[in-house]
Amino acid sequence: MNKKEIRHQLIRSLISETTIHTQQELQSRLKKNGIHITQATLSRDMKELNLVKVSNGESTHYETLSISQSRWEHRLRFYMEDALVMLKIVQNQIVLKTLPGLAQSFGSILDAMQITEIVATVCGDDTCLIICEDNDGAKTCFETLSNYTPPFFFSNK
Repeated sequence: MNKKEIRHQLIRSLISETTIHTQQELQSRLKKNGIHITQATLSRDMKELNLVKVSNGESTHYETLSISQSRWEHRLRFYMEDALVMLKIVQNQIVLKTLPGLAQSFGSILDAMQITEIVATVCGDDTCLIICEDNDGAKTCFETLSNYTPPFFFSNK
């Protein structure tokens, strides 16, 4: 297990066993357990772990937001129907063009779905670059993503 996996496991444990109100409080508890990280790294970890701040009426605290794979797939299908402009393979990459302002949402959904062929997503305002290990991986990923496009969408194969 690498450092990040160990850190994520500890964060999940702390969130489930105790009430954590702030990032600073979580950072302090990690430090007590021998994990020293920056606020920026902690923020990224919290995003990757789907931690959200919830209110119980009296105070707010962090909990893990659990979204099933089918919910992510439903969300991707919705975005594909409403905001997809272009989907195109370019060597070991896929270029996904969206309506302005929505590329990062696509990237977040794809990251959460953990499609095995995807190594990384890099998103701007209206373009999401999906990087795959090799050309075959890009073709497989393209076919997977094509399953979420609406029937009337003619992607550039």
